Amino acid sequence: MKNAWFFLFFLSFMSTATFSKDLSANYQVTLYPKVLRLENPISIDSVLELSSLGYFDQAEPPGVADRNFEYWFEIDFSDHFDLLLKTDTIYFYPGGVEISHLYIFQNGNIKELNLTLMAKNDLKRNTYQNIHYLPISGSDLIEGSKLFVKSSYLRATPDLNKKIFAFSTPEAHHLLAGYISPESFKVQVLAYFFLGVAAVLMIFNLILFFYVKEFQFIYYSSFLLFQLIYYSRISPNLADYFGFDFPWFYFWLTTISQLLINFFYLLFIRHFLEFQKVLPRFDFVVRSIAWLLIGWVLINTMIIFFNPYSLLQSLLMDAQRYFMAGFAFFGIGYLWFVYPSKLKYFVIAGTLVFTSGALMTMFFLKLDYMIAGSAIESTIFALGLSYKIKSINLQKQSAEKEAFQTKLGALRAQINPHFIFNSLSSIQHLISSGQREAALTYLTKFSKFVRQVLENSIDVHVTLEKEVELLKVYLDLESLRFDHTFSYQIDFPEDSNLSYQEVPMLIVQPFVENAIKHGLMPKESGERKVWIRFFDRADHLLCEVEDNGIGRKASAAAKGTIHRPSRGMVLTEERLKMINGVENQAQILIEDLHEGTKISIKLPKL
Repeated sequence: MKNAWFFLFFLSFMSTATFSKDLSANYQVTLYPKVLRLENPISIDSVLELSSLGYFDQAEPPGVADRNFEYWFEIDFSDHFDLLLKTDTIYFYPGGVEISHLYIFQNGNIKELNLTLMAKNDLKRNTYQNIHYLPISGSDLIEGSKLFVKSSYLRATPDLNKKIFAFSTPEAHHLLAGYISPESFKVQVLAYFFLGVAAVLMIFNLILFFYVKEFQFIYYSSFLLFQLIYYSRISPNLADYFGFDFPWFYFWLTTISQLLINFFYLLFIRHFLEFQKVLPRFDFVVRSIAWLLIGWVLINTMIIFFNPYSLLQSLLMDAQRYFMAGFAFFGIGYLWFVYPSKLKYFVIAGTLVFTSGALMTMFFLKLDYMIAGSAIESTIFALGLSYKIKSINLQKQSAEKEAFQTKLGALRAQINPHFIFNSLSSIQHLISSGQREAALTYLTKFSKFVRQVLENSIDVHVTLEKEVELLKVYLDLESLRFDHTFSYQIDFPEDSNLSYQEVPMLIVQPFVENAIKHGLMPKESGERKVWIRFFDRADHLLCEVEDNGIGRKASAAAKGTIHRPSRGMVLTEERLKMINGVENQAQILIEDLHEGTKISIKLPKL
């Protein structure tokens, strides 16, 4: 949906734009002013006197604008009388000026008009092309042919040797309003491209935040938002959404955006690389700089509120740019040599590209360098976020596996003491009843059983062959314990690969114990036997434990209560649910036979 919105927005931009190779040359008349640089302020009357004495003609080239001087521009229309005679009104374009005033002749007096953008002024604006202009008539020209502009440059430092003004007729102006130059088109396309990238990444990061609840995604979304605000200066259409019609507010917003871009970038990297855990000392430095940037925001806000053209505010912003660029390169080197994880490469690459673009914009005065750097940096961090999410999922899976193995071990540990207690009771009974040979045989088999259990105690799983071996030892022990009153049979397909299949250790034993204790031993006559069979199925192993005992109903009736499964069976069923990852699907099926009981157990293939 967002992509569609962006596409339609871009189409609307394209539909209103018509291209020209050099529209300003065709529809605007260029005016080359004469410039007089003065150390002390003077009045317009004094300037007119200096003009009549030829001071403007004799003035030296002003060079680069200096905040310590006041500049007066004399703009002569003498060469354009033919055009002025054809129209009552012309549109005058002052171009890039800071604190400036235009002087015209009206009603027999010199009138001052304010051209200062961040103040109440007399300018009008062409919204699409972002051109400021002032409608005047031919009769407004001083001495019938001249305009005078007074300017002070506190922040910008343009080359005033190349300073030009322009004018056009109303017809040419309105025709120009529907055109865009190729150079402006290239820059605005870059701005809209970044808008698309930033919008997608912002939505992606917000979704991630609501999913994983980590503030690093909020920080990166904020970083992209303030980049978008700052870069809106390129596109008048985009700038209007952020209050461009209110120059003072828009200047304040784009100024603090530069600071908040760095602020949220620091917070994002701090959480992205987990400095608090990995590099606590460097984390302290990053947090200190973040607080310093907040201080910069507050100071700049106060200065702009009182004087948006303050020299101090300009110097503070320059100091911030140099400081953050220096810290960025220091941080790149520090992370390269100190940070242990591969995540650092995403931060190093993204920071290097972003900082390089910002510095090129600072020195070459072209914002498209910074936009290109931001677009590349956003792509790099999109890959970095994907890599980190993958790493987090792998760590989560590893932790869950460890917890799973621990819980399985704990469940199995609850079963093992049960065997030992019963076996020791049997040995005690044999010794106390004088059956020393039987006790010795039992003790030998019991030691073998304990040894095998202890040897495999570290492993959660054993091969089916070992599981059957343990079952045989256990059944021999039980046979001795009950004076060989029952027999057993284990059916195992020896010609298959089933013996190498891993199963949870001692997973079948509780069911065998239950069959002997509750099915065979209460039987008063006839053969007592238990069968244990293993079958290979497509997605699991099937184990059947069948006995020809008295059955569940008779066992419950003999006890006078509802039969409840043993603790060992309950624990084993819980183990099976954990291993299969299925809570509601039955893994154990109990079937009442005409004589006895059959239990079918689904064992997972591990």
